Amino acid sequence: MNIFDQIMPLNSVGNEVSGYINALNEEFYIQLSVQESKQIKKIRLSGCEKLQKLLKPVQDDLEQHLLQTNSVTDMLHEIQNVLIMQLRSTAINQTVDLHMGYNLLLEQLQAVGWDKVHYISSDFQSVHLKAIDEFDREHILKLWIPEKFPKEPPRYEYDLPEVFDFKWLPDDTFSTIFSAFQEVLMKHSEFWDNLDEIDAKTWVLEPENPKRSDCKRRIAISSGVSLLLLVDPARPTAVPTCSYLGPDRIVEPVREKFNSNIHLWSEYNSLLYNLKQVLEIEFPSPESATKEEFCMECGICYSYHLGDAVPTMNCDNSSCNQMFHHSCLYEYIRMLPDVRTSFNKLFGECPYCSKPLWCTVP
Repeated sequence: MNIFDQIMPLNSVGNEVSGYINALNEEFYIQLSVQESKQIKKIRLSGCEKLQKLLKPVQDDLEQHLLQTNSVTDMLHEIQNVLIMQLRSTAINQTVDLHMGYNLLLEQLQAVGWDKVHYISSDFQSVHLKAIDEFDREHILKLWIPEKFPKEPPRYEYDLPEVFDFKWLPDDTFSTIFSAFQEVLMKHSEFWDNLDEIDAKTWVLEPENPKRSDCKRRIAISSGVSLLLLVDPARPTAVPTCSYLGPDRIVEPVREKFNSNIHLWSEYNSLLYNLKQVLEIEFPSPESATKEEFCMECGICYSYHLGDAVPTMNCDNSSCNQMFHHSCLYEYIRMLPDVRTSFNKLFGECPYCSKPLWCTVP
């Protein structure tokens, strides 16, 4: 037992032992019990989860060998030798599996085309594929490769205005999911055409850096007045959901103009062309104005951005027209000594001109 100095006897007879056995610089907790009566010899072997996992494939053969072994020390030698063989076999299998996995990934990437491969992680667990649509817009499909690929589907991420739900089958490859991704891109081509025109020819206040999945645009109309659009990706030239932000005295005529001219709207024309027709205006653009003319700071916190929020509330007094973040205005009015409440609205006075002002309760 001197070789196994971490193995201790559990009784005076020495037929029950427990402790740690070493194999290839790894330690395994083991419990071994040998019971003999007349012609019957029983061996009970157990231990840590790691040991049991390694020995499970050879459990029956090992027990037969141990039954033919005379001493506990010889049994420990036998167990140690089997552990070493199993560890070496596992290491070889893992190397082979890893090599086969790399070859499979490389074959599939070659089938897609190396010009479509945008990124590969050093551990081959992540792959980004690049698609270029007919108008030279770049789109990235990000894939995360599971251990049991291709039997298990890759996890994927994309930047699209609608859900890309690809049903992975056991025989599918990178080529099949990439082809399906390209088909979805073609479906949304008209949607991006219309939003790209708005981004290029108007001042878009929100989002500042639109993603391909963004269906909203807040467009500047004049200082302190803007139009928030929600565009349907399936019907991008249809009448969008519109919200008007700004003083009521300015916004109301714009809203009335839109409603009275809605009959002029045609889905055969672009979204921007239709907006110009029904509103009878030319939108401010990078060619005619600077963005700072429309990005009015909040009159309470003196900033334009408050987290993700921008000033959307304003004083309706034409000689004031000060803008506020909704949360800033709410906190200001809430703290006024003479604040009045009606349903979900708070009523107070503008901090600049003292004219009546209200905001909704968040």
